[in-house]
Amino acid sequence: MMNGYVFSMTTALAVFPMLALVISLPFALYQYHKYGSIPWLRVLIFFTFVYYLLTVYFLIILPLPDKNDTSLFGYANHVELIPFNNITEYFSKHAFTWDMNSIMAFVKSANFYELAFNVLMIVPFGIYLRYYFKCSFKKTVILSFLLSLFFELTQLSGLYGYYPAPYRTFDTEDLICNTLGGLIGWVISPALTFFLPKRKDLDAESIASSKDVTIIRRLSADAVDAIIFAVIVLGIQLVLIMNKCSWQFEKPVEYGMFFAIQWVYAVCSNGMSPGKAICRLRVCNGNGHKASIGAITVRYLVLWGMIDGIGLLSSLSDILETQASGMTLHLLSVLGMVCIAAELLILFDFLRSLFKDVPFFYERISHTEVGSTMPS
Repeated sequence: MMNGYVFSMTTALAVFPMLALVISLPFALYQYHKYGSIPWLRVLIFFTFVYYLLTVYFLIILPLPDKNDTSLFGYANHVELIPFNNITEYFSKHAFTWDMNSIMAFVKSANFYELAFNVLMIVPFGIYLRYYFKCSFKKTVILSFLLSLFFELTQLSGLYGYYPAPYRTFDTEDLICNTLGGLIGWVISPALTFFLPKRKDLDAESIASSKDVTIIRRLSADAVDAIIFAVIVLGIQLVLIMNKCSWQFEKPVEYGMFFAIQWVYAVCSNGMSPGKAICRLRVCNGNGHKASIGAITVRYLVLWGMIDGIGLLSSLSDILETQASGMTLHLLSVLGMVCIAAELLILFDFLRSLFKDVPFFYERISHTEVGSTMPS
């Protein structure tokens, strides 16, 4: 049994980075929109909760049986509606007395281990619900029961139809024990989390730091804008394909469209874009006030030139490469050095702005910055 627990935990540990990567952006967007910042303790608590749920999930589905071995599915192909039926059967075969030998014999039995495991498995769930999610006693009862029901239905469905029949039994005893575990976790939560800051203190810290515009917050907003733009481009490409048009977007055109859309959004919505609106950000002037149309225009033109200009120079180099004159070869080498210098300059400016917390050079040129829209 212990080997099964270790296997489930190590499997969850292997899968967790991929799951964390998938949910990181939605988690960040929600936190930035609601609080304006994300304290690292909040991140740690949330992702330990995710790892815990992942581990519990693997505990109830692993080890996976051989799909072709039909002999493994017969015993579990029913629903156990009588709670604690296994316990009743145990005591029908072992007369219980209050002496220590009888008690210890029951405690050492597989029936007790299963009962205790089903209770303890959901205790952390109740702790998280009360401490982090601020759930009431009633809500904890409902959520603990629903979590247990999800596990039981997962087993009853044969892992959502992957197996021809259930390989573990749907048992109402598990529903009761799991729900009880969630309630125990809710009750003991204050005693186990006393050394952690209160949830309201985490919220207050987040809101207090909301005026700080971090690079992660900005990248989260940019990621939303990039995803929306990618969906738009994909939709256009699909329409072109359906109309049997072979035309493809060139990179300079794509970048130009992206920054044009960013510029239109910023001009029409007080410096915001969909991503910036979600993360409570906007483009403003150096004093935090509304940026002029001219300043916003310069900002996005410089950004376009910074990202797309090097690509255009590279394209020009490819054209010149096809010509064999000494002058074009000389110009080609000059363009190559210019491209390298520009890339190094951009990298240096990015690292300088990142570590010294100073504006990027396109912000200095346009006299704009990204500011927070969270209320003071």
